[in-house]
Amino acid sequence: MKRLIAPFVMLLAITFAFVWFALPEPVSRFLLNLNNTSAGLSSKTLTTTIGDIQYLEGGQGETIVLLHGIYARKEHWVDLARELTKRFRVIAIDLPGFGDNQIRQPQQYRLKTQANNLDVVLQSLNIESAHIGANSMGAQVVSLLAIARPEVIKSLAFIGSPLGVTSPIKSEMENALINGNIPLLVKTEADFEQRNNWLFPKTPAIPSPIMKTWMHQELTNSVRNEEIWHAVNDFSDTRTLLEIAPFLSMPTLIIWCQQDRIFHVSGAKTLARVLPNSKLTILENCGHVPMLDKPKEVSEVYLSFLKRNLGN
Repeated sequence: MKRLIAPFVMLLAITFAFVWFALPEPVSRFLLNLNNTSAGLSSKTLTTTIGDIQYLEGGQGETIVLLHGIYARKEHWVDLARELTKRFRVIAIDLPGFGDNQIRQPQQYRLKTQANNLDVVLQSLNIESAHIGANSMGAQVVSLLAIARPEVIKSLAFIGSPLGVTSPIKSEMENALINGNIPLLVKTEADFEQRNNWLFPKTPAIPSPIMKTWMHQELTNSVRNEEIWHAVNDFSDTRTLLEIAPFLSMPTLIIWCQQDRIFHVSGAKTLARVLPNSKLTILENCGHVPMLDKPKEVSEVYLSFLKRNLGN
């Protein structure tokens, strides 16, 4: 019997290794679904007037909606949501045109349009009011919605530095942009690896099939992604977060990482000074997307903020 088991185990290991490296997309889907389930989240599709929207949902209680940044996706919130679903209903959205949603025309990525589209999504989810956690571009988008419809937003949490804040000290990315480089734009495999170095002091341990699948998606859409970059960063018809911040009266949490290379940490106090009802927390040893490299620490800060300000 032992002679039969050993070859079988070896064959199983070889098969597993082949599937792991040769078929990254199906393995990625399996691993992501497994991780979602372990966090108490289910994948769902919402039909709206602007097309189908993919999102994750789980937990019970007051609603928290989580919004990603440019070139990001709902799955980036799962490790943070794992802590939140124990006390809240959590919804992590692929914003229109991002993640697993259909790509949109470049003008649809302008910030004002994105805010209007987010409003459509929230209304289609029958969300009358919610706590909103947002990263980077998502923070600017939801802030525009908060000005237009403040009754929708119970509280705001800027998890990672938000777009739309001018820092006293230029960030490394801002200096790169002056020299004609866009560090977050991926056109080659080398760009993808380098972009992770821009986002994290140390890249989180994400299984290789998932990383390969996400990289392939970005490489496939590299031309449109460059158009998206310019649409998102055009403020010609939109006020910046720093300009509208004095009018945001809801409780607001700012979580900014000391090692953020995308937007310099000096902008954190600038934003906190003009937000009338804000709390600032600066975390160490994390980058632009702390829900990925510091999910436990972020969840503790966020849950404390909710408990202190909202009685949860």
